Amino acid sequence: MSSGGIGVEFSLKNLPNMLPGLILCAVFGWMALQWDATMSGWNRDFKEAEKVLKAVNDGKAPASFAEYKQKHADSFAKKTEEFKAAEAAAKADPSVKVPRKPSRPVVLKEADFNQVAQAKSIPGKLNFGSMMISFQLTYVAMLLLVGMLIRNTIGLPEIFKAGTVAARPLIKPGIIILGAYYMWTDVLKVGFFGLALVVAFVMGTQVLISYWGRRAKVDPGLAGVMGAGVGVCGVSAAVAVAPVVNAKPRDFFYAIGTILLFGTVGLFTFPYIGKALGMSDPVFGAWVGTAILNTAQLVAAASWYSHESLLTANVINIVRVGFIPLIVLWAIYFYVVKPAVDAGHEGQKINVWEVITSKFPIFVFGFFIMVTMNEMGFFTPEHRNILAADLLKLFFALGFAGVGLNIAFDDLKKAGGSAFMIGVVSASLKAVLAAIAVMAIGADAFKIKG
Repeated sequence: MSSGGIGVEFSLKNLPNMLPGLILCAVFGWMALQWDATMSGWNRDFKEAEKVLKAVNDGKAPASFAEYKQKHADSFAKKTEEFKAAEAAAKADPSVKVPRKPSRPVVLKEADFNQVAQAKSIPGKLNFGSMMISFQLTYVAMLLLVGMLIRNTIGLPEIFKAGTVAARPLIKPGIIILGAYYMWTDVLKVGFFGLALVVAFVMGTQVLISYWGRRAKVDPGLAGVMGAGVGVCGVSAAVAVAPVVNAKPRDFFYAIGTILLFGTVGLFTFPYIGKALGMSDPVFGAWVGTAILNTAQLVAAASWYSHESLLTANVINIVRVGFIPLIVLWAIYFYVVKPAVDAGHEGQKINVWEVITSKFPIFVFGFFIMVTMNEMGFFTPEHRNILAADLLKLFFALGFAGVGLNIAFDDLKKAGGSAFMIGVVSASLKAVLAAIAVMAIGADAFKIKG
């Protein structure tokens, strides 16, 4: 993703133009978070209602709601006491393992309990919440689906466009906050396999498209940005390579159209494919971290699947994004130096360091700073809960509201011809082979424990 979107600059001068769209994204994001909280609550209550219904059918249910509620309170108090005793023992003897702190139990509302106990049926709203969660229609999915529906039906008035585009980069502070969930040992562990996947699939895809594009006589500018976008991380890589390959506006938008088209299809299908293949949360995170092209769509698909998938996907994405400078160097070699040498004359002068430093995404460094702070003990589990429940979801809600409201079918149609076929076939091949690779490696290699 570009830092502020095409044609938008972050400045006080432009704030009045961006404010309406930012307010729209804030309202849209808030509504999606309310949906998410409600559906998640109903889904938790549904699981508890199933337990109560089973107890009712087995003749073991509490006689009244008061008895049911007291039973949960007594169980929680007992587990809390056991935890405190284990915690005290661990302080005296470090070899003693402390169990996980017990969480407060889910207790049905009295009306819901009575319906389950007396009518032997689960309330409809709880069934609905469970169904929505099973279809993975979380706040991320709703922001993307509803936003895309609005953009392509009633349309987005001009007054909102600048602000919705400006909201998209707000996903990146959310990625930085994710660093509070990691330990360096986890980054290094998953990073090793991530590095192997990046070398095999990301660089391999870039090289494949470069040579295939030349053989198919695709314009070098289009092939260059297509290879970078499909190989590495979508728009960011395409933006980084565009000035090196002298890409025309037409080339850039064709490539972005292809990237967004494949990414959009992947966003709405990969979670279901992952479930069908029985992928664990870490394995799915590693897969989408390798296979989905754009950072925003990658994070959305992983968030759609589970929070644990998001943690793994983000580490793989960080490794992948780190390859942007090497992709820029490859583009300089393949599209500038090699043709010049083949033609028998000296290549044009390009400031390599300036291109790399100006296009390398700064949020990567913020992520690693947060990881370091977590390693040093700055963040307790309570701190991480606050960061996830408040800041991370706030940034993601604002950012994905902007992403959804800017998915226009007309832009996706701009992908076409040979370059489109090369890009989609290469991306599909990478996705299939990456799925096989991560499933063969297994969940343990990608699980985040921080």
